[in-house]
Amino acid sequence: MIKLRGTDCHGSGAFGASRGMRTHNGVDIVTHTNEVVTAYEGGTVTKLGYPYNPNDDEKGGFRYVEITCGDNRHRYFYVGLLVELGDDIERGQTIGWSQGMEHVYPGITQHVHYEIKQPDGSFVDPVEYLKDLGYEFEV
Repeated sequence: MIKLRGTDCHGSGAFGASRGMRTHNGVDIVTHTNEVVTAYEGGTVTKLGYPYNPNDDEKGGFRYVEITCGDNRHRYFYVGLLVELGDDIERGQTIGWSQGMEHVYPGITQHVHYEIKQPDGSFVDPVEYLKDLGYEFEV
């Protein structure tokens, strides 16, 4: 059962939520710090990155992993990595652990950001995609 981050003092974790001059490209999935993160879809690890400048003293340690499945890139942010570039990943396989965010964003609901990027650069609503795969969501 997947639980989505609602609205807290840092805003909404919903797909399309306002982020000032842009919109939220994915959804925030509630986790606990150091909780295992698994892949929602299988594929190949095509990128390991940093959502912020890696030299930033506060946010530089946050990581993300991108898993390409077909034409879509599934990206998981705020994940301590247990995979390497080129790894073949199966649905449900552990890819890392949830990195704690409270020290950078006091009061935020702990979460992993998950987004699906299409070849044209647009994003799809991960909730609808995951529902089509049979995942269920906590209300």
